[in-house]
Amino acid sequence: MKKILTALTLAASVMLSTQASAVIIDASTVIPNENILLNFNGLDWVYAGPIATEAFGPGNIEAPEYRAAEGWRYATAAEWDLRPDWTDFIIGSATLNPVAGFSDHSLYRFASEYWSNYNHVDLNDAADGLLTNGYDIDWIYNYETWYVRDAITSDVPESSSIMLLGLGLLGLACARRKQSK
Repeated sequence: MKKILTALTLAASVMLSTQASAVIIDASTVIPNENILLNFNGLDWVYAGPIATEAFGPGNIEAPEYRAAEGWRYATAAEWDLRPDWTDFIIGSATLNPVAGFSDHSLYRFASEYWSNYNHVDLNDAADGLLTNGYDIDWIYNYETWYVRDAITSDVPESSSIMLLGLGLLGLACARRKQSK
């Protein structure tokens, strides 16, 4: 009997350890743009996790204030009405079946590890419209959470533009030098 109990205890501990939650990525680490749906109707959208904010207690999924330095917040009702579809988060031309426990960052934009102790999202819930802004719109504990921020636009030119400008100035300097000789 003792051997059976030991075996059951060992089996249970193995099962629980393989289903252990991920560790949340510290708020000082910025969410990569690859994990964000950028500039959709003037807003950046992040698929923050597979449950609503604090659905199973504090720390399961953080409120947007956790990453306030990046500008994340709850969507307003007007913004929520213009939210993307779950398929807008697909990367490239991949065809995805909506499933629970989806965790492939190469095919889909989500950032659950940056908001929660989860490392997956449930595409089947998103496809069924089981979504919340995390606070006051459709808040139900098992709904998927999306946050927003004002779209980040950069006034800094991309590196190729800087290179072209530099080459143009160099060419202009060479032309002026030839003219002065």
